[in-house]
Amino acid sequence: MGEVVIKYKVTLDQPENEAPDYQGIADRISGFREVQTVEVKPLAFGMMFIEVQVVLGEGDGIVDGFEDRMRETDDLIGQIEALEMGRL
Repeated sequence: MGEVVIKYKVTLDQPENEAPDYQGIADRISGFREVQTVEVKPLAFGMMFIEVQVVLGEGDGIVDGFEDRMRETDDLIGQIEALEMGRL
């Protein structure tokens, strides 16, 4: 079984009257053993997103399981979008 590299764009829901803790959430995601890099990047109008690059094994449900684990790290995680995907 091979491995795949996936680059994700993770956006956060904006709570009223406060900015989300992008770096805190990025730090929690970076603790996953599959994660290679995590960066907080500007999006637009002061909003940010978290770019996450991971290496996962191929197989049924592995990618979905990882995305579910990312969603569980914080209630503010909104959309998780795969930007790039390739085999190693």
